[in-house]
Amino acid sequence: MDMMQQMQEMMNKPLVLPYPEHLKTTRKIATEGIVLLKNEDHVLPLKSNSIALFGAGAIDTISCGTGSGYISAPHVVTVEEGLKNAGFSITSEEWIGRFTEASIKANDEDTTLTPIDRFWSGKKILIDDIPVTDEDIKTAKDADTAIYVVRRNAGEDDDRKAEKGDYYLSDAEETNIRKIAQRFKNTVVVLNTCVIEAAFLYEIPGIKGAVLMGLAGNECGNALADILTGKCNPCGKLTDTWAWHYEDNPASSTFGRNDGNSLQEDYVEDIYVGYRYFDSFGIEPIFPFGYGLSYTTFDMDAKSFAADWNRISVNVEVTNTGKTAGREVVQLYVTSPEGELSKAFQELKAFGKTKLLEPGEKETLTLSFETELLASYDEKMAAFVMEEGDYYIRIGASSRQSKISNVLHVEGKAILRQVRNEVVADHEMKLMKAPSRAELLNKLSKESTLIALLNECQSKSEADIILKASECKTIDAACKTTESAQINKKRFEKVVPANNATLLDVKANKVLLDEFVASLEPEVLVRLVTGSANETPYETKSRLDREINPVDGPVSSGSTTDLFASSLAIPNWKMTDGPAGLHLSALGATCFPTDIVMAQTWNPEMGILMGTGIGREMDYYNQGVILGPGMNIHRDPLCGRNFEYFSEDPIVSGKMAAAITKGVQSIPGASVSIKHFACNNQEAERFMTNSTVSERALREIYLKGFEICVREADPHTIMSSYNKINGIHTSSHYELLTEILRGEWGFKGLVMTDWGTKSEKTEDYHAGNDLVMGGYRTDALIAALTGKKAEFAEDGYVASKEFSVYGGFITETVEYWNSFQPYADGENSISVKVEAATELNSKIMEKVQVGEAKVDVLEDGSKIVTYFGKDRGQFLDINDLRACAANVLEQIMESISFIRMSEKL
Repeated sequence: MDMMQQMQEMMNKPLVLPYPEHLKTTRKIATEGIVLLKNEDHVLPLKSNSIALFGAGAIDTISCGTGSGYISAPHVVTVEEGLKNAGFSITSEEWIGRFTEASIKANDEDTTLTPIDRFWSGKKILIDDIPVTDEDIKTAKDADTAIYVVRRNAGEDDDRKAEKGDYYLSDAEETNIRKIAQRFKNTVVVLNTCVIEAAFLYEIPGIKGAVLMGLAGNECGNALADILTGKCNPCGKLTDTWAWHYEDNPASSTFGRNDGNSLQEDYVEDIYVGYRYFDSFGIEPIFPFGYGLSYTTFDMDAKSFAADWNRISVNVEVTNTGKTAGREVVQLYVTSPEGELSKAFQELKAFGKTKLLEPGEKETLTLSFETELLASYDEKMAAFVMEEGDYYIRIGASSRQSKISNVLHVEGKAILRQVRNEVVADHEMKLMKAPSRAELLNKLSKESTLIALLNECQSKSEADIILKASECKTIDAACKTTESAQINKKRFEKVVPANNATLLDVKANKVLLDEFVASLEPEVLVRLVTGSANETPYETKSRLDREINPVDGPVSSGSTTDLFASSLAIPNWKMTDGPAGLHLSALGATCFPTDIVMAQTWNPEMGILMGTGIGREMDYYNQGVILGPGMNIHRDPLCGRNFEYFSEDPIVSGKMAAAITKGVQSIPGASVSIKHFACNNQEAERFMTNSTVSERALREIYLKGFEICVREADPHTIMSSYNKINGIHTSSHYELLTEILRGEWGFKGLVMTDWGTKSEKTEDYHAGNDLVMGGYRTDALIAALTGKKAEFAEDGYVASKEFSVYGGFITETVEYWNSFQPYADGENSISVKVEAATELNSKIMEKVQVGEAKVDVLEDGSKIVTYFGKDRGQFLDINDLRACAANVLEQIMESISFIRMSEKL
């Protein structure tokens, strides 16, 4: 049976959930993450049980994205099904039937999608909406309310486009919505999407209501019905700013392929990402960051304020002033003083969510955060500093709906954390700089929602608390970084190998981990630090006095080697894609709401709940690591994987990732791999694109969420990203992985690559990237360790071999350059003779054309092919391998696989 037949057979198998009770969890999370965007004339909750339902998303509802983020849930509750489950009758069955037939026909006839696309990536043909005819309207007119569901999907390997049918409505969608809004008394639009151009919600007359359902998991239809009926009061809030026009977004002109160059991304917007840009430059959004309506109303009142150089806290009393029970999100922003460093007008620093408050009921929330979060990064000082002046504490329900509750005054300039500049931009950029607040106020239109916020800052200056810079105790993180690097470098200098030990002995504290690692031969070490996809067989002498078999588990995204289970008691460590659930294509798993919907709950308790559910299913399927949560910043709404990430804001991203991490890792043996570290903010050319970012923007925006998660939740693993940051692949970035992550932040876990990176693997290991996934040729690592010379074929070109990898899904060709690295004008050369009767390999001339080789023809007709480049000699350090292997084994000892193996003894 070939691979295609195997996949077809697996596709036909019924999927079963291991824990059906998780459906209640995913529905609960989705309900809290749905956002009510518009509700004119209180059209919602629905007053009638008869509905006219249109739009592709009503039937073809999207629960999650494609690619690695796809979850093969046994069943997805569509919007149509959810409404019927809630007791609604649908009056537009004829339109729904025609659309369903057209969608099935398009997929049956499709020849563009491969079985891998469908089976592994979850892709399908998404047809455009079919016309809503006058007859459809006539048939459906028994209902006075029409619901139109707009759906979009996206995923790995490609970004979205600012085109009709993607970021904008298609012509068919717009025509249908206009017709429906004219003919029905009430029209409600449901967005089964990420961020799209939503101006049509106000430009098309007759649209009274709008709900952002998002990609909300396999219970999305039921969760939406809970909101539309009023069974649950909407309490979700946006974690992105929605612009009136795509061009209003700060990176829109250069993002990805928009400027014709996706290989180089200059982050010229600097710290002005999302609402930081819209607020600081006076751009009016259609929906501001943190926005979300409710069926009731709330009042917020700050009751007490405390601040010192360690923490700041505000007690906020929230009262339900409406007539319906509901929950509210309290958001705390800070407006920092204008000074030498340019600053965003305001930044989120903390948030909290009330319990379900009955009408008239009150609850007091304490919003607390570290004072260091108020600091800005000063590149000249290589430090986080607070400049002198007033820091306005703002409390509100969104970034454009807040009031100053307190004023903190700082006397002098305080250095809160001294570090080193580690990730300096690789070329100069002209960075955006916001206008002064006085200039901004003068240019705003009378309708701007910023005017009140700006005026409030000018009118209130009396400080509630004064902090003196002279009393601030600086944390010297640069010193910790240096110590960490030195300890790692000298780690194995005086270690005595434990030559007869196994990993069981290490776990039983009979020998030290480093003693065990020091006893392993290089052939074992190189297999421990690479995934199993590309390994060559190798046997080492058994040290066990009993039989141990590898721990079984379903095929998933990747695994470490299982070659040494029966000899050294090292089981394999299996990993599955995520982050919204287990990406096990042939098996049933719960599809939880995607990270963006999860974040829109603004409720870390939901993150813990989701993480715990994921962890339980990992244990069931013996998957030691879920590759998630994804936590890259929403730099631009066109990023194809924004559904997998939380927000444009690092505080929301960090707090929600920490919550999910705590949930997953509460299950013994289960680990997360927070990803993609860092600046994986686009999918176009993601393997090689270079992100040039100021160190300030990196530390304040793109790294901050990861830092919060590391400090608060201790994730066991982190995944580096494909892209380069300031000219260096992240997986090879010593300053990023060792000096910042491990040195400054104190990360104790393992770093792995994303699958199939284009980096130099020996540099990865030296940088502190412990595990290369999904795998790498171990003989290439041995060649690097020994300085092995290049191997050539008779035709004068380097010897090569084709290997089947990833279970036969793809093949790869390996060229055995070994320690020689070819490049034009290299200081070294290597030559090979080709006999006269042998034809030169065509690839040689390709090398000649780029200056990496030359060919000399001798009198007898034989040829000398000379390659130019660098003879790197022995370019892999055994101690780098040992340090990485130790980190891998440390995680394996705490894994589900090791627990299961131990249980069998």
